[in-house]
Amino acid sequence: MTTIAITGKGGTGKTTISALIVRRLVADKKTPVLAVDADSNANFNEVLGVSYSASVGGIREDARAKAGSMGGGLSKQQFLETQVNQALVESEGFDLVVMGRPEGPGCYCFANNVLRDVLARISRNYPFIVVDCEAGLEHLSRRTLLDVDWLVTVSDPSIRGLRTAKRVGELVDEMKTRVRRRALVINRLSKTANELTEAQREAIAASRFDRVFFLPLDEEITRMDENGGTVRDISENSGIYKGLSEMTRTLSE
Repeated sequence: MTTIAITGKGGTGKTTISALIVRRLVADKKTPVLAVDADSNANFNEVLGVSYSASVGGIREDARAKAGSMGGGLSKQQFLETQVNQALVESEGFDLVVMGRPEGPGCYCFANNVLRDVLARISRNYPFIVVDCEAGLEHLSRRTLLDVDWLVTVSDPSIRGLRTAKRVGELVDEMKTRVRRRALVINRLSKTANELTEAQREAIAASRFDRVFFLPLDEEITRMDENGGTVRDISENSGIYKGLSEMTRTLSE
């Protein structure tokens, strides 16, 4: 099982890249893929072109509300496991689970611990897991027990964006998140990697990622966003898809 978690500040194309990775894995028949929407502003499903009816966050709230009232000898753990399995959205080559909104006030310790166990068991059925994270990394430390094989941080080419990506890596170290390898994706690059400025090169080097990938600014992505489309609308001949395909091969080796 290989877990690929994608993070990055808002507006860098994180969710689109996550969905394109899922598409490429499915095209390579590395299936089934489990797509996990771990962003509280859930829209992974929209870019993938599927809909969902329940989130893990909602299931947790439901279990909390029904505490002590479950009949028929059904334990809270059994209830949660059944509900999470029913919440899985099945599509061609991949399944989607939506984590939903973050924890609210009150103690959710028991429900959260059970959900971690449930999700860990579900994940064993998939050779690849792609997690679209929120900008912070709380989901990786708080919501799942999954080790991360590749933590992919998406940035734009700006110095501010690259410095933010560096801080993400520092946060991973502080949180002691179990990450085997780290990759930086510089997205929406309007020139070639050889044309980067000295300041950009220095910022990339200071980040100390295991791999750095460059993805071009692509008009097909712009059209997709403007028309509310999905990654299925991106042609295989586009620059973004070609670059993403090469990157996915490395992440899935």
